[in-house]
Amino acid sequence: MTTPELYADLTRRLSDMTAIEEALGILQWDQEIVMPKGAVAARGRQMSTLAAILHQNQSSPALGGLLRRLSESGDLDDIARANVREANRDHARAARIPEELVRRWTALTVHAHEVWVDARKAQEFSQFEPVLTELVGLARQRAAAIDSHRPVYDVLIDEFEVGMTMARLDGVFAELKATLVPLIARVRARLAQGGLADTAWLQSPVSPERQREVGESMVRAMAFDFDRGRLDTSVHPFCGGAGTDDVRITTRYKETAFLGSLSGMIHETGHALYEQGRDRQLGDQPVSRARSMGIHESQSLLWEKQVGQGAPFWRPHYVRLQAAYPFLAAVPFDNFVFGLNLVRLDNFIRVDADELTYPLHVILRYEIERDLFSGALAVADLPAAWNAKMVQYLGIEPPNAALGCLQDVHWSMGSFGYFPSYTLGAVYAAQFMQTARTALDVDGTLAAGDVQPLLGWLRERVHQQGSRYPTDELVTRATGRPLDTAPFCAYVTDKYTRLYGL
Repeated sequence: MTTPELYADLTRRLSDMTAIEEALGILQWDQEIVMPKGAVAARGRQMSTLAAILHQNQSSPALGGLLRRLSESGDLDDIARANVREANRDHARAARIPEELVRRWTALTVHAHEVWVDARKAQEFSQFEPVLTELVGLARQRAAAIDSHRPVYDVLIDEFEVGMTMARLDGVFAELKATLVPLIARVRARLAQGGLADTAWLQSPVSPERQREVGESMVRAMAFDFDRGRLDTSVHPFCGGAGTDDVRITTRYKETAFLGSLSGMIHETGHALYEQGRDRQLGDQPVSRARSMGIHESQSLLWEKQVGQGAPFWRPHYVRLQAAYPFLAAVPFDNFVFGLNLVRLDNFIRVDADELTYPLHVILRYEIERDLFSGALAVADLPAAWNAKMVQYLGIEPPNAALGCLQDVHWSMGSFGYFPSYTLGAVYAAQFMQTARTALDVDGTLAAGDVQPLLGWLRERVHQQGSRYPTDELVTRATGRPLDTAPFCAYVTDKYTRLYGL
């Protein structure tokens, strides 16, 4: 066979595997949104069967032989070479994992999600502990199968952040703590002095129906394509679906925290814009997919924090927001912006955290997972370890497990190693925005109600690039340098010094 014929065979195989992945995505979305509780066992069987079929395709010797021949070919263009590289990585990992482990893992995560929902509602970690112990054990087995020579947690991190290691994360997080801990202390001291803008309006009751109506209008204003996506309600906000043309976002509502659902929708829309902005012609190929979860989070956090908490973005929308929420009529615009950026030092929940404390919520989780997989921490010790780190980093202790180690869905999904991506995303977002400002009048166009210039810049440099380049190269091509904490540290220092008059 000629190289073009071999490559056509590869893309057909990869397209078939993508279709299975997309079907799994819809089944997961269905489980979290509309599936009846009694269907858990059946859903576990369905998803484990599809996961096994996907694994059989990904790990097949025939695919491996095809990839070897193409890797040795000199007749591929840059995109085809990147596609082969990404497919090779997927094949190498899949070939090392036994199919039985794939089946057990998938079925267990379906079951674990329902156990977590009930345990969180009951505020009882003991209900979740047995299944979490089993998940941790299987995660160790998967990591050992993939690469027994590397630390378990490095292997798990690599599933979400290709090439990232604990050693590099320790350095990045140390740099962030060096800026954030003293800055938070200064904000704490300023809050103790009082005399800041009144923020009682943040607790004003708003019905979920009205919150959805307003949130959907903002999602539309951000250029989310509802012909290729939808908005729903879930226990934990997420962005899922099945590829570039079926992108599904969710949020949750609390009557006395209307900004929470709004910021959640903006965050998930950032993810969705990335998915809808990927190269649709290559949408069924690995080269098109999001580069990493850190890059994915950079898009959600750029829109939620850098844009959605800034005055320019809200100037054209605030009058409409006041019309929808009459109590805002008495809130001056500057006070509204202050409220958007309120630092809440008494907050226990990661997804409700502000920009300053959020990275500490993530670092806490990273350190717990790191210690859990090194053997320094047992599953049974998680609640106490969690509470101790909350006191250490944020000065507060969760009163129950629902506000502590049961608050996140990730462990029930087996997503060990995912949490660092959130703060890596914040760092990347600051880099992207700093560079975009040198090319565009970002504030001016946002203040005019036009998101297209910024969105177009991101589409060209991030979304459409997919996985054509390794992460550091992608970021360097977009910003001139690889991962760098300096823009984020400068951004938060300037912003909160100004807002709080430090």
